[in-house]
Amino acid sequence: MKQPMPGGLALAFVILAAASPASAQTAPAPRPAINVTGQGTIDRNPDRVLVSFSIVTNDDDATTATSANNALYAALTAKLHGIGIEPPAIKTTGYSLTFNQRPPVPNPSYPQRYGYVVTRNVAVTSDRTDQAGAIVDAGVAAGVTNVGGISFGLRDSRAAYREALAAAVADAQNQARVLAAAGHVRIIRLLALSASSYAPGPRQLQVVGTVTSRAASIPTDVQPSDLSVTATVSASYEVAP
Repeated sequence: MKQPMPGGLALAFVILAAASPASAQTAPAPRPAINVTGQGTIDRNPDRVLVSFSIVTNDDDATTATSANNALYAALTAKLHGIGIEPPAIKTTGYSLTFNQRPPVPNPSYPQRYGYVVTRNVAVTSDRTDQAGAIVDAGVAAGVTNVGGISFGLRDSRAAYREALAAAVADAQNQARVLAAAGHVRIIRLLALSASSYAPGPRQLQVVGTVTSRAASIPTDVQPSDLSVTATVSASYEVAP
């Protein structure tokens, strides 16, 4: 009499039998392809300027230090209003009130502010790049402590990036055509296309320093240079003999 097959062994046999035909199938051969990286760069004249200032005041009394800082900020906004810069374009980007204990013997080699120190950072934006120097002079005349820098950028940077992206795709297509011709193959179709992450940034001018006078005898002149917006794409094209 034939003995029944144990349940576990029967199950294993069924699974192996079902898997055998699949394992016997041949995996499809990869399609021959040309892989390229295209790059496109667009140069544009900047149409926005940002000037940063800092206002630092100190006193043994916190209220006095704060009031002095507020007075300088009010003077700055008034000077900027005189050249057509209105409050919405003036932003406080940082504000702090700290206490710096005066040491028994201050080191003259390292000048410090002691007592309550108030620091306000201000960013001024204008859509007229020719106002960069006038904004700096307005800050100096108002009595700001530092000019933090000047940045030039684009109001619509993504529009410029889209143009650079189109140029990058065209560059990838041209590279693929050259490679196909050199390899004696023909391009069948586009298999994949991807773009690198978009992270534009303004061009920063290193105009940084402590203000030592309250009025410039000669107006400040800052001329921006062109901005370059670059896009990169990766493309894969199927080819055949």
